[in-house]
Order: sequence, then structure tokens, then C-alpha cells
Amino acid sequence: MNWSQNPSAIEQLAAAYVAGTLRGPARRRFEAVMQRQPALVDAVNGWTARLGPLHSALPPQAVSAELWPRIARTTGLARAAEPPPSRAVSWWRRLLAPVPAGALAMGLVLGAVVPVVWQAQIENQRGMALPDSYVGVLATAKGEPGLIVSSLRQGREVDLKQLTPVEVPQGKTLYLWRIDKAGAITAVAPLPNGKFTRVTLDEPAEKVFFPAVELAVSLETAGATPAIPTQPFVYRGLCGKLWR
Repeated sequence: MNWSQNPSAIEQLAAAYVAGTLRGPARRRFEAVMQRQPALVDAVNGWTARLGPLHSALPPQAVSAELWPRIARTTGLARAAEPPPSRAVSWWRRLLAPVPAGALAMGLVLGAVVPVVWQAQIENQRGMALPDSYVGVLATAKGEPGLIVSSLRQGREVDLKQLTPVEVPQGKTLYLWRIDKAGAITAVAPLPNGKFTRVTLDEPAEKVFFPAVELAVSLETAGATPAIPTQPFVYRGLCGKLWR
């Protein structure tokens, strides 16, 4: 069976991709297949959501060689002993073997929200009389402060401040998504690429952002109106409601 049609292989490879343990030619092969198979994108986004919280939940400490097996057990990747894999699928199973803990720890920031940045944003607003607003603080795929999204509660304009730019290939555009508490992802709008930009919504921000607990941005085909993300998120983070 082709690995890209094997749900178990997809889940394990997506977990390794998000954790940073899928490297070299295998990582590039996985990304190439992901371009044309939405199931891989869904798996990557799912593992991003699952592994992201570990980045903020684990206390700072020196990583050890046992870190990957612990995470594997926590996330359900640990498997009972199985018969030797066939040659057709052995390449991806070998790639899931433990790697140096430093590489794993670096990979775990992938998809994580930035609680420190979010807290700084809130601290900056204290003591100030601000209008009711929605504010999203999004991280890059490397966990860096990436994008601030803000809109007046009853407004139709969204202001964007790009803290860390991402490369937007020709023929692609940034696309904003909202994520509700159930994990459902809904398209919002395509975004211009630039340090300070603005987007006009078709509906008031109250209707667009009220269900959101997170916002995310993917790279989509310019001019398209995708129903679901077709690529992994390049920005993702919390969406807050700034009023009492």
C-alpha cells in the first residue's frame, strides 16, 4: 500500500513533521505530497494543535534522550511490537526512530501559540481607555511573534501588523481563518502581504470573530475561495475579546 493512502502512516509522519523529527529528503517528499493531498494537511494541522500546548506546558529544563519516548507515549504514538515492516513502508517507519533531543525540542515550537506575546499585548492595554475590539496575536511556524490582527467590535475593517514576514510565493496569497472552541475552521478573507495592512470584512467583526478562540493564516492560491486550508498554517494564535 502507498504510504500516502495509509492512515496510520499519515498520522505518524504528520506527528514527526510537526515535532521536527522528519528531516532531509523525507521531509521534502512529505511536503511535496502534502501539496496535492488535503488529508496530509489535516493531519499536520491536527498534530500542530496537539503538540503546540506541550511547548508552553513543559517547564524549562535541559532536554534528555528520553524526551521523545515520553512524548510518544503521551500522544499515543507508542506502539506495541509488530512484525517486521514490508520494504514498501519501511522507509517511513525508520524515520520515526528517536533523534537527538535538541532537534526534537526545536521542532516542538512548530505551531505553538505565543502566550508571552499575548500577555505583553494585554499588559500594554491596561490602564488605557480602548474601544471594544478583537485582537489576535499569532505566531509563526517557528514559534516567533508573527502577526497581530485587530478590529473594532462593531467595525468592518481589520488592521494587521506583520511582526515576522513569511515568504509568499508567486500565485499564492495569505488567507485568514478562524478556529472555534470545537476546532472547526472557517474562512475569513485573503490578506495583503506587508508590514502594516488593512482588510475590509463583508460582515461586522462581531459576527466574524465572536466564535473564534484562535486565528490562523495559510498560503492559498491567489483568487481562490477555499473552504478548508490546503496548506499548513504559517501563522496561528489566540483571538481575544478586549472588553469587560
